[in-house]
Amino acid sequence: MRWAIGVALVVLVGAGVVRVNAQEAPETAGSTAAGGVKPVASVLEVMKTMTIPFSNAVFEAGGEPPTDDKGWETVRGQAIALAETGNLLMLGSRAKDHAAWMKFSRALVDAADAAAKAAAAKNADQLSSASDALYETCAGCHKAYMVK
Repeated sequence: MRWAIGVALVVLVGAGVVRVNAQEAPETAGSTAAGGVKPVASVLEVMKTMTIPFSNAVFEAGGEPPTDDKGWETVRGQAIALAETGNLLMLGSRAKDHAAWMKFSRALVDAADAAAKAAAAKNADQLSSASDALYETCAGCHKAYMVK
């Protein structure tokens, strides 16, 4: 049930029912920051193209764990990719502030990493717990940073 709620939450974002404050193209899009990092996508684009699809996969697997090795490996890969989206959200102008935004982004990395480790161990209970932590992180961040 909780994965269905999580899917519904991220579908609302993807459908454009809710929007993230100031999520248009990053100010640094097209320009290279120190160290060679060049943000290309806005926060909304990162969410729609990466975070939402990967989190949906983790939510679904948290509710209905894979039944074979290939399924577990697929979920592990999706969770790893999801963790990296948390890192992307902390880069450059995507970081909306250096307080709650960074904590939520780091919590996304941590929850997705826990999901990846659970998938590697083929542990359905740990995957479910990681999915719950991911849901709480997403819901908290959306409550703080999204407007209707």
